[in-house]
Amino acid sequence: MALTLQTLKNSLSRGEFEPIYLIQGTDLYLMEQVRAAFTAIVAPEDRSMNLATFDMREQPLGAAIDDSRAMPFFGERRVVIIDNAYFLTGETGGKIEHYVEDLQTYMAHPEPQTILVIFAPFEKLDGRKKITKQLKELPGYLTFGKIEEKEIRQMINERLAEQGYQMTAAAGNRLIELTNLNLTQIMAELDKLMLYSIDTKVIEEAAVDALVSRTLNQDVFELINLLLHRKITPAVMLYHQLILNGEEPLRLQGAILGQFRLLVQAKGSKLSEKGLATALSVHPYRVKLARQTVRSFGYKDLAQAFLGLVNMEKQLKSTRRDPELLFELFILRFQNQS
Repeated sequence: MALTLQTLKNSLSRGEFEPIYLIQGTDLYLMEQVRAAFTAIVAPEDRSMNLATFDMREQPLGAAIDDSRAMPFFGERRVVIIDNAYFLTGETGGKIEHYVEDLQTYMAHPEPQTILVIFAPFEKLDGRKKITKQLKELPGYLTFGKIEEKEIRQMINERLAEQGYQMTAAAGNRLIELTNLNLTQIMAELDKLMLYSIDTKVIEEAAVDALVSRTLNQDVFELINLLLHRKITPAVMLYHQLILNGEEPLRLQGAILGQFRLLVQAKGSKLSEKGLATALSVHPYRVKLARQTVRSFGYKDLAQAFLGLVNMEKQLKSTRRDPELLFELFILRFQNQS
């Protein structure tokens, strides 16, 4: 059975350890959950002696392996953490030279009282490397792929329940929408929301709207919704505000084009949400939102709007015309198209 975060936490809490673990993934929140679980193995008063961390961008792999061979000082277990194990990827040219043979030798005869934890915060590892294959075959290999919306909602509910809070359904949906299903951002925003709602212990949608930080992608998503529903004045005001806030016109245009391209693809494709997400290398939640957005719009209208945005980008790059004027001309044409 594949190792999961929950099974890992359960085994560690029971005192059942593997000698070596490989933890792979890019979600900061989940990686920190794993780090905290391993750190908790060593009593706080013993951590200065029995908990060691080695950053592979600053220290050689050999130093971490040598430390792993050391016996615990006045304790039962020693935990050695290897951070940024980029030697497992295709990345080259680091200033530190790593000899993976040291790790391979250690894997054959690991120190029984040491738990070696290798963190690889990368989406992909180089599967052609022998050391990568060996580590992935270990029972202590845990990888975090793209997390499903259902799993994230469950984590939100568990976090709220632990702290004695509730969240309205509308607030939960708005939080998911504004964070684009980014788990690390969601958990950071929850801290703010719980502090804001400390008197009632209930998080409302108004609090989410007021407190959750907006990304450019979210602002662009809202802008496109306004455009599609022919809400011209609010769309112009939002575009103007984004420019006023310092967004580069070409960067903003690129984000709008990218989102509109996804809408066109979502409308025209017959693939499932997961299938289209895999084909486009985007999160399934983005495809879900795109399909919800375009449900009541025709493919022809979306395609014409996309071509209008392409033309606007060409003018931004080739002329000195005011970006806001070009945007207003674009939406006027879009409003009048059949």
